[in-house]
Amino acid sequence: MRRGLARGTSQRLTWLASIDVPLVAAIAAMPAVVMAAHLPSSLLLPALAAFAFVAAALAAVLGILTRTARSAATVTIWDVAGACVLIGVAAGVFSEPVQVSQLLGIATTTQ
Repeated sequence: MRRGLARGTSQRLTWLASIDVPLVAAIAAMPAVVMAAHLPSSLLLPALAAFAFVAAALAAVLGILTRTARSAATVTIWDVAGACVLIGVAAGVFSEPVQVSQLLGIATTTQ
């Protein structure tokens, strides 16, 4: 008797799996809107990259603490963490080293 990959496994759904994706996207976009309102445009990409990596770390810690299944059929907190890492890497690739040093306060002017 052969079982399929999905049969015989228990996927415990947590309260995180029932949160609506648009609600999570709106909540996640709020800090980006605040950053856009308060930072100069040249510092937005490095700040977005740093925020995305912090959000990914928090999502991963939340996924570990709630023991959310990594291979569920729906969107889980692990997918959110992966999306945050992808956004952080993309924003980091497009930002310049001078912008990062300005964000950290190391350099104050461009050369």
